[in-house]
Amino acid sequence: MTQFTTELLNFLAQKQDIDEFFRTSLETAKKLYDSILLSGILTVTDVSTKAPLSASMTKRYDDHQEDLARLKKFIRQNLPDKYNEVFSDASKDGYAGYIDGKTTQEAFYKYLKGLLNKTKGNDYFLDKIERENFLRKQRTFDNGSIPHQIHLQEMHAIIRRQAEFYPFLAENQDKIEKILTFRIPYYVGPLARGNSDFAWLSRKSNEKITPWNFDDIVDKESSAEAFINRMTNHDLYLPDQKVLPKHSLLYEKFTVYNELTKVKYKTEQGKTSFFDANMKQEIFDGVFKGYRKVTKDKLMNFLEKEFDEFRIVDLIGLDKENKAFNASYGTYHDLRKILDKDFLDNSKNEKILEDIVLTLTLFEDREMIRKRLEKYKDVLTEEQRKKLERRHYTGWGRLSANLISGIRNKETRKTILDYLIDDGKSNRNFMQLINDDTLSFKEEIAKAQVIGEADDLNQVVSDIAGSPAIKKGILQSLKIVDELVKVMGHNPENIVVEMARENQTTARGRRNSQQRLKGLTDSIKELGSQILKEHTVENSQLQNDRLFLYYLQNGRDMYTGEELDIDYLSQYDIDHIIPQAFIKDNSIDNRVLTNSKENRGKSDDVPSEEVVHKMKSFWSKLLSAKLISQRKFDNLTKAERGGLTDDDKAGFIKRQLVETRQITKHVARILDERFNKEFNKDKKRIRKVKVVTLKSNLVSNFRKEFDLYKVREINDYHHAHDAYLNAIVGKALLGVYPQLEPEFVYGEYPHFHGHKENKATAKKFFYSNIMNFFKKDDVRADENGEIIWKKDEHIATIKKVLSYPQVNVVKKVEEQTGGFSKESILQKGDSDKLIPRKTKEFYWDTKKYGGFDSPIVAYSILVVADIEKGKTKKLKRVKELVGITIMERAAFEKNSIAFLERKGYRNVQEENIIKLPKYSLFELENGRKRLLASAKELQKGNEIVLPNHLRTLLYHSKNIHKVAEPEHLSYVEKHRDEFKELLDIVSNFSKKYTLAEGNLGKVEELYAQNSSKDISELASSFINLLTFTAIGAPAAFKFFDKTIDRKRYTSTTEIFNATLIHQSITGLYETRIDLSKLGED
Repeated sequence: MTQFTTELLNFLAQKQDIDEFFRTSLETAKKLYDSILLSGILTVTDVSTKAPLSASMTKRYDDHQEDLARLKKFIRQNLPDKYNEVFSDASKDGYAGYIDGKTTQEAFYKYLKGLLNKTKGNDYFLDKIERENFLRKQRTFDNGSIPHQIHLQEMHAIIRRQAEFYPFLAENQDKIEKILTFRIPYYVGPLARGNSDFAWLSRKSNEKITPWNFDDIVDKESSAEAFINRMTNHDLYLPDQKVLPKHSLLYEKFTVYNELTKVKYKTEQGKTSFFDANMKQEIFDGVFKGYRKVTKDKLMNFLEKEFDEFRIVDLIGLDKENKAFNASYGTYHDLRKILDKDFLDNSKNEKILEDIVLTLTLFEDREMIRKRLEKYKDVLTEEQRKKLERRHYTGWGRLSANLISGIRNKETRKTILDYLIDDGKSNRNFMQLINDDTLSFKEEIAKAQVIGEADDLNQVVSDIAGSPAIKKGILQSLKIVDELVKVMGHNPENIVVEMARENQTTARGRRNSQQRLKGLTDSIKELGSQILKEHTVENSQLQNDRLFLYYLQNGRDMYTGEELDIDYLSQYDIDHIIPQAFIKDNSIDNRVLTNSKENRGKSDDVPSEEVVHKMKSFWSKLLSAKLISQRKFDNLTKAERGGLTDDDKAGFIKRQLVETRQITKHVARILDERFNKEFNKDKKRIRKVKVVTLKSNLVSNFRKEFDLYKVREINDYHHAHDAYLNAIVGKALLGVYPQLEPEFVYGEYPHFHGHKENKATAKKFFYSNIMNFFKKDDVRADENGEIIWKKDEHIATIKKVLSYPQVNVVKKVEEQTGGFSKESILQKGDSDKLIPRKTKEFYWDTKKYGGFDSPIVAYSILVVADIEKGKTKKLKRVKELVGITIMERAAFEKNSIAFLERKGYRNVQEENIIKLPKYSLFELENGRKRLLASAKELQKGNEIVLPNHLRTLLYHSKNIHKVAEPEHLSYVEKHRDEFKELLDIVSNFSKKYTLAEGNLGKVEELYAQNSSKDISELASSFINLLTFTAIGAPAAFKFFDKTIDRKRYTSTTEIFNATLIHQSITGLYETRIDLSKLGED
């Protein structure tokens, strides 16, 4: 048995920190892998060489040359008809494609093996290919495994040899080495001078920073502190406070006690009770400090031993699937291996321990960890500090230390953590404590959340936890709200917030579905079934949910156990375990395949008790084999526990309505505080403007219900349409269900419980899907008789609004920032496009040393001036676009006239210089619009609008591949002729706005040749065709089997006769400048 296996088994047996073990093991495996790669690179056998890397690369070059000559000779003799394909055709995976860079080494080897396999005398080539040592390039991904020490060794050899001719190399060897070995510590960040949004560097002096004076100029400790402040998110409840690390001892203690407040114990007499303060303290000290992962069994064993007199027989409220606590005191167990128990348990050391965990969370750099731990050398031994250096934590909690154990209730002077530990008989959890009107926590939080006016908006948004892209979107949204309020002249009644889900969720879902066969194979084997041998299946076929359910149920009816016929699956019913009347859950976990839905029993509840008694043993086998989840099993067997309770049904409503993401709550909080600044006598915020947060699936379901199809590829209108529909749905929900307002209007803690209300209204309200009223013909009105929802009339209005051809689409103009140019250095040459590299005293000659390429343009300017023409240098009046690079920006803004005169312009009309950032908008003839990409290129600026029936056609075309939803294919086949109408609209739009006649001709020709071909290819081709008409940069697209190259607009002269449009953020305000008249008297 290997040492790795032995250690793994020991860890599993002791149930220690498996994640940490695997992390360390993976690091070791990575080092071993890199060592193997390195041994394959350093192939030179001459041990006397002082530069093994250079010698090995020279050998690789020579081997490549020899093997290439040998391969050419072999191909010419044995496969002469393939010679040109291998060595000249770069579109193939032969040598030409390999050297050209299109073909990877792996694809090249595969191609060669296929070519050489049946040819005699191929042993030499196949052997080298097998060892991955044939025709290697100099630059490969493997080179990434070369440590800097090897490069340093090479440098020593170069300096030693070259110093004989250039003595200054030996004199400056330390500095030269630093250039190679120096790395800016990540916690120091960008070395920007002055104010910068992206830098936090702290300096000891203002001298220029170099690799050899870095430690003298940069204050690494202060920079590290600033890094901490930037990296730590803000508490949602106390926005001026930073959150704790996820592995903070205080935060873990809080999560443990908070979870303990939700757990009840059950005695032999059937009585259930919460743990009192004494029991919680004993459990914390005896169980959570004793075990890293606390399971139900471990806690039951402890309770039987320590509280035997209670006769406890069960625990209620634990995670059902894992039968364990989610919370853990894991950091305590980590530190217990390094520090004394007395030191850990001493409350006087709490601040030290919190700072240690903060350091281990923020820094991976051992030098910085070592420095920060040095301040504790009086209480920690050198060995303890060294062990701590090797630990690293990741992740952040959601709450601050001040919220958990800082702010105190005015009357009792107890903190939130104090209450979680001992709350008498109330046993309130965190959410109940911060929303309880009898305590002062709610008031303290409300005070902390008051933010300033619009001037502080940038700071408020920057403090939100989230990516720069999300923050940018939030800031823009808030500015849009401000402008809309300005246009209306008064505050709105409601603001509806719905934030799009990030793509990773769908990507994860896609990955999961792609792994269906693998998981199924393992589970069927565990079950001992032969079904996969009797009915073989491919992973792609399992994307059909009906077929997937057949295999998950081992080919049997889930409610009767009878065999199902795989050839007639379409005739069976797919039943929802939790009926759709309560919640729209179409996941595999909530669906089963059955001969008839009536087999379940009652249609308005979970499967009946009779079904459970009959099928439970079968379901248990499926659960053991992991063919169904614990959640699915619990729902299937719910009838034996009384079926769906009122609490369950109320929970379904909450799941549909309540948006739980922190980022949405942040946005709602900012809006709430900006529009609702007044408080009543009880210091509660008066909410004249309701901020409604809706889950994105509500509008998605609304769209599906009324065939309001969204096809993102057509244009950008769908963003505005989604906002409009969210307003419709949000307003209707507020009107129809005023009782639910606390659930989805920001700022109110939910007090409403459906089953405690009048039973008649509860039945009508809670026992139905929250969105069902939209489908019914009943007219809904409020208490004043004002109509809230009238289906036919309102849907007609909605469809009319969604068909409007005019929607304001505003592209945010952008001034480019960042580096001066692309980082790569091009070889020497005569090109005037090369940017010279610069030292303190002089510029390097690009003809000798090469230079940087592609300077990045900050913005363009439109100039009206004179230029000299011809030999006589006669002045001629011109209008031109000039790109101002990031490098030139300071000089231009300091003195624009002098700058332009150096460029050759004379008599510059300073008053007519117009700054044009990227995406500036221009309108030309017949409403044709263009966006500015650069001083030399334009982009498309018009959005195509399609009638509703063609939008419907494209919606089904986009989903035609979904085997489980045959209605898409059926619709497209029935409306095949409409593609011709669609092409005509695209053609007319293109002739008027796109102006790419050559590409349009190719499209029309390809349609004529392929219109009767496979319907799926026809559908996907027209989805791709929307790239042709889309706003923004032109892009290539595939139409049938041909790729249509993009048509670029590389002349910008037409904009001199256009109208420049400056738009406000909503597009409701704009300024137009007729550029054709610019410069006229």
